[in-house]
Amino acid sequence: MEPKTRRWILIGGALATATTIGVAGALLWSPDPVISEKPKNQANQSVERPADVALSFVNKLSSPDAAAAAQLTDAPDAAAKAIAATRTGMAASAYQARLAATTPPAPDATTTDMTASVTWTMPSSAVLKYDVKLTVQKSGEAWKVHWTPTLLHPQLTEGSSLVYRAALADGALLGRDGKPLVKGTIPDGLYNTITGQTGDLKGTDGWEVGISSTAGFTKLDGKAPEGGQKITVTIDPARQAAAQAAVDALPQGAAIVAIEPSTSEILAVAQNKTLSGTNPFVGRYAPGSTMKIVTAAAAMNAGLVQANTAVPCPATATIGTRRISNAGFGHDSLPFHTAFALSCNTTMGELGAKLPPNALPDMAKRFGLGADWTITGADTNTGKVPPASGDQQVENSFGQGNVVASPFGMALVAATVVSGKTPTPTLMRGKPPTPNDVAAAPPAATLQPLRNMMREVVTTGTAKQLSGIPGLAGKTGTAEAGGGTAHGWFVGYQGNMAFAVFVENAGSSQSALTAAAAFLKR
Repeated sequence: MEPKTRRWILIGGALATATTIGVAGALLWSPDPVISEKPKNQANQSVERPADVALSFVNKLSSPDAAAAAQLTDAPDAAAKAIAATRTGMAASAYQARLAATTPPAPDATTTDMTASVTWTMPSSAVLKYDVKLTVQKSGEAWKVHWTPTLLHPQLTEGSSLVYRAALADGALLGRDGKPLVKGTIPDGLYNTITGQTGDLKGTDGWEVGISSTAGFTKLDGKAPEGGQKITVTIDPARQAAAQAAVDALPQGAAIVAIEPSTSEILAVAQNKTLSGTNPFVGRYAPGSTMKIVTAAAAMNAGLVQANTAVPCPATATIGTRRISNAGFGHDSLPFHTAFALSCNTTMGELGAKLPPNALPDMAKRFGLGADWTITGADTNTGKVPPASGDQQVENSFGQGNVVASPFGMALVAATVVSGKTPTPTLMRGKPPTPNDVAAAPPAATLQPLRNMMREVVTTGTAKQLSGIPGLAGKTGTAEAGGGTAHGWFVGYQGNMAFAVFVENAGSSQSALTAAAAFLKR
């Protein structure tokens, strides 16, 4: 969990003005009832007493017009300004004041002191209680309340005010950039899954009341927020936007998944509206020639071939009972790394036929394909590479047969080529995946040859149209999907980003290469 912070928000509005019992607002009690009738002078005019002035002052403090109370003081301008400031600061709180009983001053007195008990009932239902001292002075024939900010609170000074403010529990779902992750930033289905698992991160808001001045804020009372939690989703907003724009530009159903190899954090997961009824985490398709990454690693690990070994690459070949063809080319002999770059099906079929039944599934799992994790924030399925032999294994070796992979699974394959370690795909930081069926990292001796071979695919092989993109390496794939259609793939990496591009019913890998170029040239 990231450290919690507090944000203080001033609650605005107007001070409650009701002065009657039973209404949420200021409830004022009169002083001792013995002073319930004003005396009269010789002209039979009522004489205003100090207690009357004091009572009127505390009563008018809750009126809509701050000047009404201020006019009862000997400094109405200063009083009006200070009363208005506290009214604003305590706007959502209810004010109550009660004058204590007092003995009338002597007839010749010119000053008298009184006490009022003040209660503020705040939105949090907490109360702030204190007493204030009122000094009432005679000015000519009239009595005035001597103005001082302590009439509003004993600790107030000139220029300060009483303030109540809410303390928000600062929990939030954040994007990789540290900004709040809101709906629309990532696919709705993914957002709903994440928020459904995290629940309410905000926690319980707190509050505080205190004195605000030019020197700062002095807390008088309050309660700190509780339980706020910050969780960072690993999606990179810029990468996500680029991936979404790239797939949205295609008429066919398309998806892109990007992963950071060094951390296995998921950087982007995008699909367009045409790819419906599934998502890039779980939708599984024949991977086509992108499977040759796994086959090449298995063949090199078995000692059948190394990167520079000369291998045949006939245009067509009968392997077992299957007639295998390349995409309109053939070579009597060429280095294995070149056969990989040109995507020679006949070469891979011959090597696949020589592997033990479990060689491909075991190696695939070491690259994350067919492995299984419980990932917080998403349901995933990397794919399946079943044990096979004979004709089935021949077809599996170049990504047909009964091999299936999700775009997520193939992105893991590319990320593992880069990192050389067992992936730990993560969508929310601090919540690592739970491995359920995961293998050890790939054999180290196979990794650098694979990296070189995938780079050659881009420089001189089937993805050479992307050769202008610095540091790009990858593998193309065309996968027959039945009914005369074929899916297109491009799986690769650039720097510390690995990715898989999938285009449904594309006919070839060209649409995937186009989308990859748009994604990488953001």
